[in-house]
Amino acid sequence: MRYEISEVIKKDQVMELVFGNCSKPKDLLGRHFIMEGQVISAYHPDAVKMEVISEDGKHYPMDTVERQPVFSLFLPHKRPFYYQIHMTFHDGNTYICNDPYSYEGLITEEEEKMFSKGIWTEVYHKMGCHKVKLRDTEGMYFAVWVPSAKRVSVVGDFNFWNGMLYPMHKMKNSDIFELFIPGLSCGQFYKFEVKNAQGEITQMVDPYAVMNEEKENGASRMFDLKRFHWEDMRWLSERYRGNVLKRPMSVCEVRISELDSPDEKVQETVQDMGHTHILLRGTSEGEKLGAHKGFFEPAFYGNTPDTMRLFVNRSHKRNIGVLLEISPEYLRRAVNLFEKKNPQAINYLLANILFWIREYHIDGFVFRGLSEGAADFLKKAKEVIKKEDSNILFIGEQTTDKDLKSFFDFEWNLEIKAGVDKYLKADIHSRKKEYFQLSQPLMNGDFSHALLLLNKEISIEKNNLFKESFIDKKASCDYDKLTGVRMSYGYLMGVPGRKAWDLHSHENISSQEYVKSLLRIYQEYPALYEYDPMRAPFEWINGMDAESFILSFIRKSPSGRDNLLFVCNFSEEEKKHYRVGIPKNGKYTLISNSDAVEFGGEGRGEHQEVKAVSECWDLRPYSIKISVPPLATLIFKF
Repeated sequence: MRYEISEVIKKDQVMELVFGNCSKPKDLLGRHFIMEGQVISAYHPDAVKMEVISEDGKHYPMDTVERQPVFSLFLPHKRPFYYQIHMTFHDGNTYICNDPYSYEGLITEEEEKMFSKGIWTEVYHKMGCHKVKLRDTEGMYFAVWVPSAKRVSVVGDFNFWNGMLYPMHKMKNSDIFELFIPGLSCGQFYKFEVKNAQGEITQMVDPYAVMNEEKENGASRMFDLKRFHWEDMRWLSERYRGNVLKRPMSVCEVRISELDSPDEKVQETVQDMGHTHILLRGTSEGEKLGAHKGFFEPAFYGNTPDTMRLFVNRSHKRNIGVLLEISPEYLRRAVNLFEKKNPQAINYLLANILFWIREYHIDGFVFRGLSEGAADFLKKAKEVIKKEDSNILFIGEQTTDKDLKSFFDFEWNLEIKAGVDKYLKADIHSRKKEYFQLSQPLMNGDFSHALLLLNKEISIEKNNLFKESFIDKKASCDYDKLTGVRMSYGYLMGVPGRKAWDLHSHENISSQEYVKSLLRIYQEYPALYEYDPMRAPFEWINGMDAESFILSFIRKSPSGRDNLLFVCNFSEEEKKHYRVGIPKNGKYTLISNSDAVEFGGEGRGEHQEVKAVSECWDLRPYSIKISVPPLATLIFKF
């Protein structure tokens, strides 16, 4: 071995490389400039001969080093030039390639230090696998954090899954291993092969992979996130300038398993109904964020990132926000990592949350399966999210834990809908004693931050938000059932809080039209959604009339104009000439009647416009007389 080559390559390094224990292969492979010129070295376990091919086509034979399949060449000049390695194998076959060890890494020293401190929130731009172009050469750049590893290699269908071929280079100030491999392209499969300090060898999927094989023990797949073209800048700019407490919010739940094609039928339905957001839910652990091999892989139809981004892009163009359900499995894994207080693990989690906002333009997160151990993680996650965009929604299940409760913009309210379900389950003759199941939950304070599920039965004991509703269980869509459904929807629309529905909740056309009308009213009248901390938005008229089975209340607008009066009849008898106390004089105009003919009702009590009289009722100075159909909700504007 020439003495010039020995300045770069040492025997112990060669042995480490050959026996698969080398963590810094760039220290001996690739191009190295020395005082006398430059040394180029390459390695392949099956090679018997190598040559350097220069950019002008000249071939320079390389010498073996220490009788191992490590080959090296000394050139007595320092002129940089483009070169390739020409390899010859035992069977006579040859292979020409660009030298992966001649390329510099992409992760800077500053980024490496930020990662070690747990503050590199854009880590996913370089960690994992990324399509890049270096020195006019296209290929894939790989980077992964593996603490205390003796060796990490890139393996895949491009190198027969042989961990000896592409050992990655460990960076100076961390346990990050990186390597650029020229010539690889999107669609190919890969893993990282890890040899630990004990000499044990395992293969792992890429924790930053955006796409993985669906089969068990499947590999990660190379994908280029940069190729997608977003067209939702208007939506994002309006979201950034908005205020979630001053906007209507009606969430339509969509199961990911139902999105089996790239068409826009779901968005068309959601937009036609008047919902403002879609909540992407998984019906199984395999369809929920974080349940896959890595946290960065979307669980979506087609199992590709672009199908999900296309869905979000189309939703935003229709002025529909997209919320993402965070599964209990994701949260459990996240909390376990967070509790280790490892800066790199914390960096991974927080960068992942930002990844969905930046790369998928997600508008909010719905967390399920909360536990006391989640508090520290959620606090930090919210801090990072709100710094990115204060209007990203943070939604959680209802909880009595004050620490958890304080983290969320909105939380599911279970008691109100559960009270309706329990009341409607009761026999009509025994409902009088169950009356307070309706009113009692509304006595418990401010609901401006509540998210109320309108069309599914709530089981508080089982904490199950998505059970089939009692009123939807009958096989036949008879009149009584649909009348009760509409009455219930009207009442719950008047209850404080944002609204949530299931995509399949409106199978009956007439009931669907009623919900559409309610959502138009909801978006038209700020009394139903705009929150003013100095002015209570909800006021009881009468929540104690168990004898008549009627509830009445007011939703007040922050401006003092266009207030709404709700009168809900939970009995099967029409209440003619029913007197309701009201707070001020003037006209009260009926704007919604769940018993209207257009909604499948009988049209009783329609077209009412009444003038208040100075007669005290319900502890109010004025009152009106109205006709209230059975199982109906009336909404008056005043």
